[in-house]
Amino acid sequence: MKVKILERNRLLDDFFKIDVVKLKFKKFSGKWSNTVRRLNFERGESVGVLIYVRDKDVFVLVRQFRFSVYEAGEEGWLDEIAAGILDDPSPLTCAKRECIEETGYEISDFDEVGSIFVTPGASTERIHLFIGYCNSEDKKYRGGGLEEENEDLLIIELPRREAYQKLLNGEFNDGKTIIDLQQYFLRNPELISV
Repeated sequence: MKVKILERNRLLDDFFKIDVVKLKFKKFSGKWSNTVRRLNFERGESVGVLIYVRDKDVFVLVRQFRFSVYEAGEEGWLDEIAAGILDDPSPLTCAKRECIEETGYEISDFDEVGSIFVTPGASTERIHLFIGYCNSEDKKYRGGGLEEENEDLLIIELPRREAYQKLLNGEFNDGKTIIDLQQYFLRNPELISV
């Protein structure tokens, strides 16, 4: 055993959960650390999908208000990939549903990018990332999010070349969107020419 949990207390038990934990961990030297106090933000797992519409040569993003971004001194609206909480054992099944709910696209062709910890120093949140490929006829639903979840999403079509330039210029500020766009262009280097 490389970690000893000495004490755990739940500070918040709501949609999110926050625990304060006292623990020791095995150091690289083989000795045990001093007792340390750590906070853990339990967010759960999620999925994210970069949607590429082949016949239009555009990415489909959603613009939505994020209170935490607003609190950080920004306007609060972000352009992001379709994403949502993982509430199905299969990340791919959840990804397909989120594409329909948020953008209206029914997608069957996916590349799995992988899963990442969003903020490993403070949260257990892991996001499973995908790239979804479709054509305009795959837009079968309205999209825009779910009213019962108070979602108000503006669907954005961003031309591939413009997205690449914005990526190079550092104009995106959402990590999952940046990673998925980078993966798209790494996997499709022939499409990088601008």
